[in-house]
Amino acid sequence: MGPLFSMIVDEAVRTMLDIAPIIVVVAVFQFLIIRKPLPHLARILVGLAYVAIGLTLFRIGINESLVPIGRDMAHQLVGLAQAVEFAGLGDYLPILAFAILLGATATFIEPTLIAAAGRVEELSGGALRAMTLRLVISCGVALGLFLGTLRIVQGFPLEYLLAALTACLIPLALTAPRRIVPLAMDSGGIATSVVTVPLLAAFGAAVAEAMPNEATAADGFGLIILALLLPVVLVLALAPIQVRLAGRFEERKKR
Repeated sequence: MGPLFSMIVDEAVRTMLDIAPIIVVVAVFQFLIIRKPLPHLARILVGLAYVAIGLTLFRIGINESLVPIGRDMAHQLVGLAQAVEFAGLGDYLPILAFAILLGATATFIEPTLIAAAGRVEELSGGALRAMTLRLVISCGVALGLFLGTLRIVQGFPLEYLLAALTACLIPLALTAPRRIVPLAMDSGGIATSVVTVPLLAAFGAAVAEAMPNEATAADGFGLIILALLLPVVLVLALAPIQVRLAGRFEERKKR
């Protein structure tokens, strides 16, 4: 129980340090700017305790289970490809498939995305389903992780991918319905949060370290920006379809 208790205490301290700035900001504006007592103070303090406990246990679970699993699986799958004397791209298909599934599943259970998608469905009156948004964004992260892993395997520069994605984003943002663009731009940030970021970073670093080419652990961190940008591209690209579906939904409601 000694090491476990010490780990819990350390994570609890880190969690409190992480949430301390927002507590200070709220307190300063409430008591120095607004100058009124904080309503429902007892309920807020209880909720804050729940947040601290939940984040502490969540971070311990991520660091002790999901991150090691992603790292170890990456090493093992790259090792299988390297077992072949002259490994080609086909020999790396298992690690590429794992990258797709890892990105999709990790994003789908992302708490930030679940909460945001529910709010979007509520604000849209059900026209944009939470499950639909979660699936689209999860597919975007999966595609980003696939491209990032392929980049590490093939050894081509990250700048090429970023330039291509930027070239896609501009016309998509200009032609997509204006009400979809802000949501699309936020989708990448929503998707890359407490679950996906540590898991994808550990996976990317492990793949880069295990590769026989000149890739280093630092090359694995390029996965995050790709996982952030691809959901934006996918949401914008599918926006016209969503607008049509929303129009049909409104017609059915009027009937």
